[in-house]
Amino acid sequence: MPCSVTTWRIVSRIILTVCLFTIPSGQVLAVDSPDPGSIPQEVLLEVLKQQQKIAFVGIRTQTLFSDDPEQEDLVIRQRILHAPPDEYRIEFLDRPEGKESYVLAKGEHLFQWETGGHVHISERSPDQTLGLVISETYLDLLRKNYLIQAEEGPKVAGRSTYAVRIDPHYAGRPSIKAWIDSTYGVPLKLEKYDSRGELKAKYEYQRIGFRTRLRVESFSLPEGAETVTEVRGEEYATPGEFLRETERHAPLSNRLPAGFTLVKIRKGRSRGQEYLQSVYSDGYASLSIFAVTNPDDAPEGRDKPGLRAIRSGSRLGSAYAIAWIGDVRVTIMGDVAESELVELLSTVQLTGNAP
Repeated sequence: MPCSVTTWRIVSRIILTVCLFTIPSGQVLAVDSPDPGSIPQEVLLEVLKQQQKIAFVGIRTQTLFSDDPEQEDLVIRQRILHAPPDEYRIEFLDRPEGKESYVLAKGEHLFQWETGGHVHISERSPDQTLGLVISETYLDLLRKNYLIQAEEGPKVAGRSTYAVRIDPHYAGRPSIKAWIDSTYGVPLKLEKYDSRGELKAKYEYQRIGFRTRLRVESFSLPEGAETVTEVRGEEYATPGEFLRETERHAPLSNRLPAGFTLVKIRKGRSRGQEYLQSVYSDGYASLSIFAVTNPDDAPEGRDKPGLRAIRSGSRLGSAYAIAWIGDVRVTIMGDVAESELVELLSTVQLTGNAP
């Protein structure tokens, strides 16, 4: 998701040097081996606090299940090197099209590229975790809107685990199954289900090593590669703050699905266009409402009131719905049913100056 604006001068070569690193003692999740299932929320809290402090190397397989029955699922083998507190590297291998693609997270930035392609640079989310796809920031919301259960799990990659389930209290919400290393808190296996209960993504480690001295490596971006920097936007806590700072009104809905609340508002640019975005969350599932003024693409009848040219669909487990209000294209994306997003479009308000 877009974050606050930071201007950076990007050099053509950025080197990540991982020095000899030994994990300090005391960064252990379960020294006393608490009874499985006891206070599962606290298990999650400790996982979220600890996982960015853990150094490890591992190999895992990730599967992204296609929404189109005519397209094959995408299976990727990933080699991961994680060196806290703010650096880790992921290499994606064995892509079906024969390319290698890479993700390098370093400090506040995320670098992504494929062999022979552009390097895309974006700002790294402060909520980013090692794969559990939930955030300590929204843990209270998660506890309110989801049932969290934990018990002793099977071994994964030869290591003991907590088996954690996160199931929604409301129908039409996504869910998670995770098998978390019972000592270090890193999710060793994860399954993500969409609002219909269909498995949309999973990964599992085949090998992982902790408390190991990581070898010295230099890792650089492709020499001479063209960089494409994404400016992710400015962030505001409330509609009132957004209005005071920008003299604009955010795109808001006055009828939300149960459990959702407004958590932030953003203003930024993407592909040369300015957007306004309101972000809602229930602790795990999220909804975003985007507003972009684009008179060149607006359908006929823009001077008429109401929504026009509504279309909807689903991609990679997230549904979307798009319509026009005047010259403003309104897009809703989120982890709820497509029909629910189409209904939400009728509640969107665009008052004040559009982007």
